Amino acid sequence: MEPVFLLTILVLLALWIRTTRIETEWQQGGLSTFFLGFLLLLAYGTATMLRRARIPLISGYIFAGMIVGPHVTGLLTNETVLKLRVVDDLALSFIALTAGASLHVDFLRNRLKAIALNISFLTIFVGLVFGFVLVGASFFQVTRTMSGAQVTALASLLGVIAVARSPSSAIAVISESRASGVFTETVLGVTVAMDVLIIMLFTMVLALTNVLLVSGSGIHAYAVSAVSGEMIVSLAVGFLFGKGIAFYIKKVGHDLPLFLLLIAFGIVKGSLWLDQVIQTQFAISLHLEPLLVCMSAGFTVRNFDQEGLRFLESLERISLPIFVLFFSLAGASLDLEALKMTWPIASSIAIARCAGIFLATWLAGTIMRDPPYQNRMAWMAYLTQAGVAIGLAQLAERQFQGIGTYLNTIVLAVITLNQLIGPVTFKAVLELVGEAKAGKEAP
Repeated sequence: MEPVFLLTILVLLALWIRTTRIETEWQQGGLSTFFLGFLLLLAYGTATMLRRARIPLISGYIFAGMIVGPHVTGLLTNETVLKLRVVDDLALSFIALTAGASLHVDFLRNRLKAIALNISFLTIFVGLVFGFVLVGASFFQVTRTMSGAQVTALASLLGVIAVARSPSSAIAVISESRASGVFTETVLGVTVAMDVLIIMLFTMVLALTNVLLVSGSGIHAYAVSAVSGEMIVSLAVGFLFGKGIAFYIKKVGHDLPLFLLLIAFGIVKGSLWLDQVIQTQFAISLHLEPLLVCMSAGFTVRNFDQEGLRFLESLERISLPIFVLFFSLAGASLDLEALKMTWPIASSIAIARCAGIFLATWLAGTIMRDPPYQNRMAWMAYLTQAGVAIGLAQLAERQFQGIGTYLNTIVLAVITLNQLIGPVTFKAVLELVGEAKAGKEAP
């Protein structure tokens, strides 16, 4: 079935459903189910059609959600989008679980020094986005009216999110190009490892920002130590979950995709429940971070169990519908009025991030004595951003109502730019360094 025909049928069906009178709770539940399936098919069909114009699939999902969302055509109302956002918790946990499972110690060992240097410099130089936002706050309409604490919080969160990469996009380009070699291995190792690092950094910054904004007090040593303790406990709980997942795979082994979906969603709800129980019974405030728990669980299964590869394959098998819904809902939630205000700062951040990536990769390559021409082009492999960055922005949006909307909108605008440019530059640099084999005669 041609995508255009499919999209036409879906839109007509949605328009007809919108004219139907909904009276009972049963009909409301059926309507939510319909729009969930509608968004899934529409976003996938739109992305497939746009892919012919070399537009990345993720950008297509976001674009489809934006078009049918409440701010453009209104096929999905604000109320409908809010009901469907239950997918976010599942998707965020799933992304973290996949990030942890993608980080294989043996895979990183060959180029450990190069990977460590790139990660260190990328974190430092791309983190300069924090300084850029902080210094340039008075020049942008969005940040001009914010308080000093709000600007600091926004700059901190944007600085951390700017460090995030997109393993899914990187793997897709490498697979399409049939690329292999030292450069390709280094890029993939850096990309996957940084997604794990970003979750840990964001968890700490989010907690410290919460102290700064919500309590109104400064960030002191007690807050830092409390956050560090919560991170350690979250990682330990994730390790136990990982061992439990490995035991299930070994002893039961069937229905793995469904089991992993339940685990990802259960970790979110279980963490919140455990927080409440500890607070109620022992008067101790302990906040488990579901993203860290999931990341630790995925890493544990992948690296400390023989079923790690099977676990990763099961995650990949169910990733498509989750990512389609997640990104399309992100597009539907995009506030276009806020987008008009944030484009100047978003474009500036994208440029500042690109400059930071160039400095970091050039310096790391120079220290490693890689070929000079490769050092000058390495930045082209690190522009893509996607799942983790969007997920973290939406997590911050829910926690901070004041700056959250602008943060999420700025991040989506930056990611849209990076996802349009990044895969193209990555494929180009693989060809320029001679590691892309697509189109070449097999040896």
